[in-house]
Amino acid sequence: MNIETLLDNINLFNSLLYESGFKRDIQDYVASMPNNQSNIVTLREVAEKVKETLNKIYTSDLPEALKLVLPLKALRPFTETDHLKILSTLLDDKEVPLSEFYNKLNNLLTNLNTQIDSNKTKLDELSKQFQPYITQQKEIVSENKQAILSLLFRDKKTITSLKEFSKIINLWNRTIPIYHQLLSSSSPEDIEIVEIQNGSIDLVINLNFDIAINLIEVIRIGVECYLAYLSYKNLIKPIQSKYFGNKKLLDGEAEREKELLNNILITVTETIKEQHDQAKKADKKIDDKSDKKIQQVANLLTTHIIRGNDVKLLSVPQKNEENSEKIERAIDNKNKITEFGQEMRNALKSLPAEDVKKLLEKYGSYKEDEEQSSKK
Repeated sequence: MNIETLLDNINLFNSLLYESGFKRDIQDYVASMPNNQSNIVTLREVAEKVKETLNKIYTSDLPEALKLVLPLKALRPFTETDHLKILSTLLDDKEVPLSEFYNKLNNLLTNLNTQIDSNKTKLDELSKQFQPYITQQKEIVSENKQAILSLLFRDKKTITSLKEFSKIINLWNRTIPIYHQLLSSSSPEDIEIVEIQNGSIDLVINLNFDIAINLIEVIRIGVECYLAYLSYKNLIKPIQSKYFGNKKLLDGEAEREKELLNNILITVTETIKEQHDQAKKADKKIDDKSDKKIQQVANLLTTHIIRGNDVKLLSVPQKNEENSEKIERAIDNKNKITEFGQEMRNALKSLPAEDVKKLLEKYGSYKEDEEQSSKK
């Protein structure tokens, strides 16, 4: 595993546990427990709040990320202890005596707090060890005006078939230079593979910084549109049963669902077109014959998202007066992809099989450009 990915995993830990305020809350709960040991209402409220946050953590990428960063037998990730299951069992027991409820909750919070502290100490130690390398790496990517991206493939069809994976990587290899041509008249450099990681297939590459931050923006918008569709599907299902067969209402929902589904590719395409038009104002040499190129890039990125895959921004150049705003925008988009992407994957798990099939039928196949297809 390359160091940029390791640091990205450490940053995810810090974001979900510390920047969110969850670790501070746990410390406060532990400190206040003795004062509330006879107040079952307060104890249950604390347990419910912790359960809600733990559910988000355990369904995020963090459990897998910590396994990769903390492989030592002597120090295991706190997520390997199923605190969520223990807490859920406690809350579901409506007959548990108050004293027992207090003792179990107090033990859980104390253990959780201690485990997080231990993980944090080790991760901080690793960050310090990596720092000289990261400083050097940032100097290199700054000099070359590059960013490091991770193309993360999770869908089973891609990661279990060499033929399928080869086809998709070849498609990315052709499409990224096309996207570069939409945003710049300069010749795109060959895409350099930094590392390939396993489990899911995590392909780490170097890419021109300006192209990379625009690509991340497109991914973020595509993920938001996909999340809107999935959220609608999960929200409307129990409501539709109350329509009692009203055809006008059902037809209206069917049309809305159709347009939400269409909107994913439409919005991704329009975003790329807007980026292209904006780039042409600054770079008059950019090729104006762009419609097919825009569609090819939009098709690839949309299918990548729909299949539950990811694109992560791992490293950017050092911040200076010239690029400060770009880097802040890129990091904001990166954080939103992490947040919305996890919500998207959780919502997808709740989608009925027939709806997943409908999604994959519409967007799940990687479309090769006409010129390449005609050569086969």
